[in-house]
Amino acid sequence: MTKKEIIKIVISVLIAALTALAAGLGLSSCNVTRTVTTRSEAWQKGDTSVVIQTKTIESYDASKKGL
Repeated sequence: MTKKEIIKIVISVLIAALTALAAGLGLSSCNVTRTVTTRSEAWQKGDTSVVIQTKTIESYDASKKGL
């Protein structure tokens, strides 16, 4: 192998290692929020109406430990 080929291989390995490190640090945490809304309407006589609405919000935070 020539000196240029060896330099190219070393640079490729360094770039791969840095990419893996950046991906590992970037994917170390996440946040998820889910909202569920349920609505029920029941019309009664005249202009009176009944609306029942419930809303549930769930949140989950995760982070990678041991870095």
